[in-house]
Amino acid sequence: MNFSRRHFCKCASAAAASLAYSRRSFGFVNNNLKLGLNTYSLRALSGDAAIPTIIQVMKETNLRDCQIVFWHVEPAQFTPVLPVAGQSGPPTQQQLEQRKALAAARSGWRVSVPITYFEKIRSRFEAEGLRIKSYSASLGSTEAEVDRLFLMTKALGAETIILRVPETLTKMVATAADRHQMIVGLQISDVKTMELQLAASSYFRLDPDIGDLTKANINALEFIEGNYKTLASLDLKDATLGGGSVPFGEGQSRMKEVLQLVQEKQIPITAYIDCDYPGTGQSTEEVKKCISYVRSCLA
Repeated sequence: MNFSRRHFCKCASAAAASLAYSRRSFGFVNNNLKLGLNTYSLRALSGDAAIPTIIQVMKETNLRDCQIVFWHVEPAQFTPVLPVAGQSGPPTQQQLEQRKALAAARSGWRVSVPITYFEKIRSRFEAEGLRIKSYSASLGSTEAEVDRLFLMTKALGAETIILRVPETLTKMVATAADRHQMIVGLQISDVKTMELQLAASSYFRLDPDIGDLTKANINALEFIEGNYKTLASLDLKDATLGGGSVPFGEGQSRMKEVLQLVQEKQIPITAYIDCDYPGTGQSTEEVKKCISYVRSCLA
């Protein structure tokens, strides 16, 4: 069959438009940066009851990828008790004992549960055209449990495991990352510790939360600019300097400038929307507002 030049150009234009629509549908905002949902945004929902809501929000907002939090994967009896808004002070002895017992029970479950448990969760997302791209896990303290976390992450279909790693467990986690050849997105507790940990494994990267940086009186834009080559992903949260989380656009996390920097540098990462200000724990409408705000920053 012979095609005229006009016909060829028309087909090419249609294909390009279709690809652009497809990329927007899956959360792309340019050729590299993608938006995803950090399921901590729906933290008040736990276990199996949370997954249908997460899937619903992702579909309604055209976000293909998520960073799923461990208590949206593990059984509800292991869900940590979230702090009450406005509550401060160290935990009581009773609370410490409860946490210790919970951690022991969870460790036993993790090393014994069939891996098919996680594969079934993965299938629920894939059946809807969605993906668990990273798994935000709670770190165990034994080699067996740490190794199991990596296997769980793979079974979920995730490319990256997100962890807050105490300095004393750095070598253990680095060894597991090397063995499984999996990227670890380090959540940041201390900048000096972060630098030492990045050197521990070629699979170690950063998963900074610009809201948490702001709460710690760290300029989020300057931090991302100085460390963008080591990013595994990025969490989007708004907060006041040295204060708490606030609705997107009302804080000092410099979210718009951070996103523009990621675009300018063409950093191929997913930025996960993580709205954790009061009222967002189970409100899908608040989560949608956050997603809308982020997209407006990049319009």
